[in-house]
Amino acid sequence: MQFDRLLFGTAGVPNSTAKKNNPIEGVKQIHALELDCMQLEFAHGVRMKEEVSSGLRKVSYELGVPLTSHGPYYINLNAREQDKIDSSVERIIQTAKISDLCGAESMTFHAAFYMKDSPFDVFDLVEKSLSVIEERLGRLDIEIELRPELTGKTSQFGSLDELISLTKSVPSCMPCMDFSHLFARTGGYNTEEEFEEVLVRLRDELGPHALKNMHIHVSGISSNSKGDLKHLNLKDSDFNWQALLKKLKEYDCRGYVVCNSPNLEDDALMMKNYYQAL
Repeated sequence: MQFDRLLFGTAGVPNSTAKKNNPIEGVKQIHALELDCMQLEFAHGVRMKEEVSSGLRKVSYELGVPLTSHGPYYINLNAREQDKIDSSVERIIQTAKISDLCGAESMTFHAAFYMKDSPFDVFDLVEKSLSVIEERLGRLDIEIELRPELTGKTSQFGSLDELISLTKSVPSCMPCMDFSHLFARTGGYNTEEEFEEVLVRLRDELGPHALKNMHIHVSGISSNSKGDLKHLNLKDSDFNWQALLKKLKEYDCRGYVVCNSPNLEDDALMMKNYYQAL
């Protein structure tokens, strides 16, 4: 997708939607709220009927509300048993299939846990699985960006370094930049200078297009020495979202900004209004 700006939206159906479990009504509510995009949440499995996906695609197109998606939480491409790795591969492919039917062009997921293995060995396994997934989706004629998420726990695969390396080696991969997770994972990356450092690195290592087609997650967050504990509303968190938005504007970043705060649309609107006023 070609972007001319940042699009602000919610991770899942907005809380103010009358029918909370209805993603079609969610897209209508996003439009009514004057937000820009919505992420479909398949966190607990891919369970969507085809008539819902075709309806979603239609309403998304008609209202100009593009969609992204998030795969199931129980994906682990470094599971101990091969059948669990195979199941994780299938879950990513199923998410890609349904996302494609809905018209989504970008899907994110948590790729793996280290399980006390060497991060280098885990990287090799994840890279191998994603190459297989890329090849299978190609055979199915599904074009969707696979976006492993920058994860918040130190026990999870998905550091900034790992995602940059993965993007370089698997053509259909791009990072899902969860800046709140980066803050929780490292205890740093919470100042204008640090956000700028990340954006410059993405641009220099992955090319200028990496900043023109972003899939970003933002929320308030609480953390300890092992990384993130839970999502919070932005006003209840130390995460410096204003500094992030200033740098995203300065570097003319474009793409999706998906809000993961518990109050979803409230923080998404607060970010959009702040960004537009810069």
